[in-house]
This record gives sequence, C-alpha cells and structure tokens, in this order.
Amino acid sequence: MESLQQILGTDNVSQDTTVITPKADNKTDNQEEEDIFQTFIKECKIPDYQANVSASKEFETLKKKQDTLRSTLETVVPPLREYIVSFSKRLSDFTSDLSFIRSKSSELKNLLEYNSKKLETISPLVNDLIIPIDVINEILHGKINASWQENINFIRDKQEIYSKYHPTSDNSETTTNDLEVPKDFEIMNDILECLKLIILERSKKFIVHNIKLLRRHHPTPSQRIQNDMIQVAECFQFIVENNYSLALELRQAYSYTMRWYYKQYFARYIRSLTILQFKAIDTQYALGNGLTNIKIDENSNDKSNSTLFSSYLSPNYLYGLSTISNETISEYFQIKRRLSILSQEDNTVMISQIAENNRNKENYIEIGFKNLNLAILDNCSVEYNFLKSFFRVSDNVEELNGILEQIFQPTLDQAMEYTIHQLLQQTYDIFGVLISIRVANQLQFETERRNVPIISEYLNNQLILLWPRFQQLIDFQCENLRKISITQNMVKKNNNAILSKPHELTVQFGKFLSSLLMLAGKSAFQEGSDETMNDERAEPLYNSIIRMRNEFETVMTKCSKVTSSPERFLSLNYLYLYNILQKQHLAIQDDEAREEFDDTLDTSNDSNIKLDNTPLIFKETEDHFKILVEAYSKVT
Repeated sequence: MESLQQILGTDNVSQDTTVITPKADNKTDNQEEEDIFQTFIKECKIPDYQANVSASKEFETLKKKQDTLRSTLETVVPPLREYIVSFSKRLSDFTSDLSFIRSKSSELKNLLEYNSKKLETISPLVNDLIIPIDVINEILHGKINASWQENINFIRDKQEIYSKYHPTSDNSETTTNDLEVPKDFEIMNDILECLKLIILERSKKFIVHNIKLLRRHHPTPSQRIQNDMIQVAECFQFIVENNYSLALELRQAYSYTMRWYYKQYFARYIRSLTILQFKAIDTQYALGNGLTNIKIDENSNDKSNSTLFSSYLSPNYLYGLSTISNETISEYFQIKRRLSILSQEDNTVMISQIAENNRNKENYIEIGFKNLNLAILDNCSVEYNFLKSFFRVSDNVEELNGILEQIFQPTLDQAMEYTIHQLLQQTYDIFGVLISIRVANQLQFETERRNVPIISEYLNNQLILLWPRFQQLIDFQCENLRKISITQNMVKKNNNAILSKPHELTVQFGKFLSSLLMLAGKSAFQEGSDETMNDERAEPLYNSIIRMRNEFETVMTKCSKVTSSPERFLSLNYLYLYNILQKQHLAIQDDEAREEFDDTLDTSNDSNIKLDNTPLIFKETEDHFKILVEAYSKVT
C-alpha cells in the first residue's frame, strides 16, 4: 500500500477511510468527474504534472504580450512616425529661418551703428533747438505764479543756446564753423522771440493789474499784493533784461501809486489819532501851582506873558478853564507809570478803530507820537525791502532811497503837521514832549538796525521840533518859579514847622526833578567814554536840568531869608532832595544788577567788567546837592 501511495502520490492522504458524503441531486456526473480530477491534480505531487501547469500560464502571458504588441504597432507607431517626420520637416524650416534671422541681425547691427554715428551730430542740435509744446502752452495760457517763472528760466537758457547758432552773434565765427545750422533755424528763432515778447507782455499786464488793485475805492492791503508780486520777482527782472525803459516806467507807476496809497492811508490814520482824546495839560500844571502855602504873582512883569498867550488857543480856554485839584497836579509830576511806553516789548501799532473808540482819559501825547511814527517806520521798512527785492534794476542803493523818499514824502509831511498842530502847539506837557523825544531816540536805533535812511532823517526833523518846544516849556516852568510870592509864602518868620520838614515846593520840585532824571536815564547816550559824556552834555536836557536846579535854589534862597534859620532851612530842603536822588540811584543800580544777572545766565562769566550806566547829569545833580547839604550843615 505504501508503494502504491508513493506511485500515486497520495502520501498525505489520511489512512483513515474518508467518508464521502453524497452530492446533491442537482449536480451532474461530469461535474463530479471534474472535481475528482481537480482534486487529484491538487493533491498530486508529481513534478511533470506541475510543470505543465506553469507552461500553460507562461503561454497565456506571452499571448497577452503578443496581443499588446500587435495593438501598439497598429495604433501608436503610425502616428508617432508621422510626428517624427513632421518634426524633422519643421526643424529643417527653423534652421533655414535662423540663418535668415542671423543675416538680418547682422544687417540691422550695421544699420544701427550707421545711425548712431549720424545721431551723434544731430542729437545736440535737436536738444538745443527744440521747444516743447507743453512749455509753449504754459507760457501762453498758464497762471502767473511761482511755478510759471520756470518758463522764464527756460527761455533764458534757450536764448543763450540760440546765440551759438545765430549768424549775427559775436561768436559766430568760432561756432558756426563747428555747428551745423538747420534750414528752419530762423523760424525757430522767430518762435523764441515771440515767446519772449509774450512773457514780457504778460508780465507787464500782471504788474499793472496789481498796481491798479491798490487804487480801488476799497483798496486791498498792500502787503497782500506785495506778497503776490514777490513770488514772481523774476518777471520784473526779465523785463529789466529785455526792456529796460519799460521796467523804469513800471517802477515809476508803482511809486506814484504807493505815494497816493500811503498818503490816503496815513491821512485816515492821523484823523483817527486826532479823535483820540489826550489828557489836557495846560498852564495850571506848573511848579508852584497846587500848593496850599504858595501863591503865584500874576502881576509879574516877566516876559512869560507872551508865552501864556498861546494858552488862549487851547481847547480848555474855548470851553472855559476848569480848576485842577492839587492832587491832580501832584500826580502829574510823577511819571513812573508813563515810562512803560519806553520799556514795553509789544511794539504793535494802535489800529484806527481802537483810536477812534478809545475813551481812556489818561492818554498823553506820547501815545499818538509813538503809534504814528512806529506805523510809518514799519510801513517804510516793508516798502524798502519790497523795492529792494522786486523793483531792483541796479545795485545803486541811493536810487532805491530816492524812490522810497518819493513814495513817503507826502506822508512824512502829514506826520510833521500832526506833531506841530495836534501834539505840540496846544500842550504844556513837558514830560510828554520829553518822552516823545526818547521814543524818537529809540526809533532812530531801530531805523539804523533796519537800515532805512529816510526815516532817520525824518526823525531828526521831529527832534528839531520837539527839543525847542521842550526848552520853551522849561522856560515856562522857570518863569513860574520866579513868580512865586515869597512874602505871602512865609507869613511867620519863627514858624517851627518850616524848619522841621521839607517845604511843599521842595516836595513838588523833587518829584519834578526825579521825573526829569528818570528820562535822562532813558537817553541814547551810555557812559563809558569821554566822547559819549560830551554828547550827553550837548543834549538840551543836560542844561535844562541845571537851569531848573538854579531857579529852584534861587527861590529857596529867597524863602530862607524870611525864616529864623536860613541855613537850617536850606540844609533841610536840600537834604530831602539828596535823599530822593540817593534812593533813585540805588533803584537804578538794582535794575542794572538784575539785568547783569540775567545776562550772566546766557553768557560766560569770564568778563567781570561792570559799567555804570547812571546818567552824567544824575551823578552831577546828586553830588551837587550833597555838597550843598554838607556846606549848610557845617554852618548850622
């Protein structure tokens, strides 16, 4: 059995009897045979049988490959062959085109080199002579403003370039041989000349239009028009370069217009200042008035009667002289509050509306004087700078000063008339006149800083009016001192009150003298050299204070003779004045020390030089009363 199993290849079959279940009735006999055959094949281990199965599978695989190859040869290879043939044909065409392109490239390269050589000579000519259409349109129709001036610079450059090609130019012999002049150069040159004439005409109309704006019934502020014109200053300079006579005519038209403009403007402003109410200072504001124990001798035969005659023209006389209280006269001689006009940093001018509606009764003549002259200085400075920036035809400064004088001369004449008739003629305000002098001194310094010579000369003319009027008022005060009635002043010789306290005239004179010395400290002169000291002595205030001091001492000497102790009386009164001057001197030194301390905060401390800016007349007056006090004290 084992041998038979080995032959049949059924070693793995179980020796146990396999029970085969009967098949279903629906299976056929053939199926049973096939199952048996398949089972036999699977369980058989004979190599020959197994090899035949593998060969069958390989055969089927080869058959499938054959079918795939046949399908590929029939469907894929023919289109691929056609594509390769077409590609080969196109490649041949591209090769021929590339050869054509190579030849064309070489031809174009040669042509480009040829044209480049030609353009080397033509391009500079085109760039020199061409005028863009945008520039022409801008010159013809553009708005004249700061950017429009670029067209002027463009035309200037073109004029300079065209001169190289122009056959009539001075350098034509050296340039026309090297530069080829185009056939239509004359046409281009005519176009350039037309553009130049258009710029001249439009610039002239622009300037004339702005000048006419100043002559309107309601004129535009001149500063606004000047700002518009200064932005196109090159327009006038272009006119100067190409039409000098037209430039002079335009400048003359402007000067005539501004002459009328400032005359009308300042006439209205002076009328406004005329409406401004000033405090009336008449003959009652004099030394000796407003005191209880002093009477003025009205029957004096002094020549002051001629001076007092002018008081009949004052407004107070027309409406009846009103009696002034003693306190009002005493307050008048203290001017410390009025000095703020000399030290205030705000130098803005009072506008006409404020002047017309100002109801302040504490306005003095220096208010009107400063506002008017400061307004003139400001406007003159602005006008001078504008003339120098816009209407400059040469570097001659004297020519500009002459035009400025032509513009402002009527205005300056009006201001002089205002000073004479409105400020000086009807006033006895000696401090107002002196403060106005100091205002004029300050404005002179400002004029030198701004470099406006015409205003410096005008202020000198104002000082020529102010100083004589100041000396007339000094004469008036001196004459009033001479008219003091000594006999009625000192009723009792043995009046102890007179010898125990300063006389009320001394108190009043002390205020008067202190105020004058305060204004002497506001002088334009600074001590530090013999030259400035001589200048201070030359000032009328120096001699005027000495005159007032001598007149007062004469009155005091007469008063002392009716007292029981003249030396004691004089020593007491002079000591009072000396104490006032000492206090004032200390106040001046404190102010100087404060200013010096402020300066050291901004500068280095290397310089230890200290200058005493106390006025010379102040020192001399202080020393004078010190000597008098010492002299009369020794006698007593």
